[in-house]
Amino acid sequence: IGLWVLLASIIDFFPGPLEVAGSMIREIATGGLALHFVVSLYRIGLGMGFALALGIPTGLLLGLNKSLDDLISPIIYVIYPLPKIVFLPVILLLLGIGDASKVFLIWIIVFFQIVVSTRDAVRSIDLSTIKSVESLGAGIFQVCRHVILPAALPAILTSLRITIGTAVAVLFFVESFATREGLGYFIMDAWARIDYVRMFAGIVAMGVLGYGLYKAIDLVERRACEWTRYT
Repeated sequence: IGLWVLLASIIDFFPGPLEVAGSMIREIATGGLALHFVVSLYRIGLGMGFALALGIPTGLLLGLNKSLDDLISPIIYVIYPLPKIVFLPVILLLLGIGDASKVFLIWIIVFFQIVVSTRDAVRSIDLSTIKSVESLGAGIFQVCRHVILPAALPAILTSLRITIGTAVAVLFFVESFATREGLGYFIMDAWARIDYVRMFAGIVAMGVLGYGLYKAIDLVERRACEWTRYT
């Protein structure tokens, strides 16, 4: 904040934090910034939700079945390192310029990270732990629910933290064109109007969005992985 104040005092067009805070309050009061924030949260939340719903079962399956993993992993290794933003023209062509293309792009970014992290976490579980539960009569679904999934959950949440930054960056990119809603549009619209105070208000709002997602993951980890504090 001190550096921000210093830059604002040196550069004429650079707004200070108090100006930006005032702009944010005015935008929220009129409902403009709040609407764009909710739209962006909806898009990134939906994309991450789909990625978790599909990525965790896929990762568990690959981690438990080596033959299937040998078959599927080469495909993952080809697609996973590619910057997913290169698929944007194809995605727009197939899904259009609405929410579906934006949600899908976020989904494909988070999905592969979840699959790889879940699979590797399952592989790292001590086999004797699984065998001991099976000796008590537990079936495969009980083993997955009570042993494998809890053991893999910390790695899954860590991978989510890693991908949040990329997902927010991609969200800004896809919202900066062919849409009239979302924080990306809000920022670029303010920039085009040379309204730098409003532009910085949008940037701060996007930072708040990322911070909120991080804190949500921390909350889930504290509730769902409480046992890790004693290991």
